[in-house]
Amino acid sequence: MADLTLYGDSAWVSPWVFHALVALEELGRPYRLERLPLPLPEKAAEQLVAKAILGKLPCLVHGELWLTESSAISEYLAEEFPRPALLPTDRDARARARQVMSWLRTALQALRDERPTTSVFQRPVTTPLSEKAREAANELVRVTEALLAPGAQYLFGAWSMADADLSLALMRLAANGDPLPARISDYALVQWNRPSIRKYLSYVPTNRLK
Repeated sequence: MADLTLYGDSAWVSPWVFHALVALEELGRPYRLERLPLPLPEKAAEQLVAKAILGKLPCLVHGELWLTESSAISEYLAEEFPRPALLPTDRDARARARQVMSWLRTALQALRDERPTTSVFQRPVTTPLSEKAREAANELVRVTEALLAPGAQYLFGAWSMADADLSLALMRLAANGDPLPARISDYALVQWNRPSIRKYLSYVPTNRLK
């Protein structure tokens, strides 16, 4: 019987549920998946607040621990189940991976607004990017080019959660026909074909990128 449970959104459009589910899939451990609609029903919201302090999705349950915030979830899983590694084993590379994941959660707001995850998973957007969103897209490409060595498939030698998060950010452009340098597009598509990410995509209703 699974000793891990993940609560996620039933519409499958949250980048943070994406992150948590990919982490669990990478570990290869059994887990139970519970899907909740958004906005959360009152009873479910009350339970999450009571158990996890922050009543949000995703929420990981492991024993007595109820934990929200996607990066906290993957950090916890990486410490609790060190193999296979979810984060780089090298200290400096691990710090850089955490930097990238934090940045992706706090930056690029104009791009996230104009190329939401629904445009990646379900319905493309045809409206051209605004100046602010284009600036964010250029910054995303610049950071990726700075981190990704020529010919590399992963940011830090081996796959990590930072690759999953960065690929989703890049797919905000690729899935909507916005220009990307060929090697950056190829990198994103390599991640998109990873079994853990394909598993997430298999849950998305009417997903156009399966």
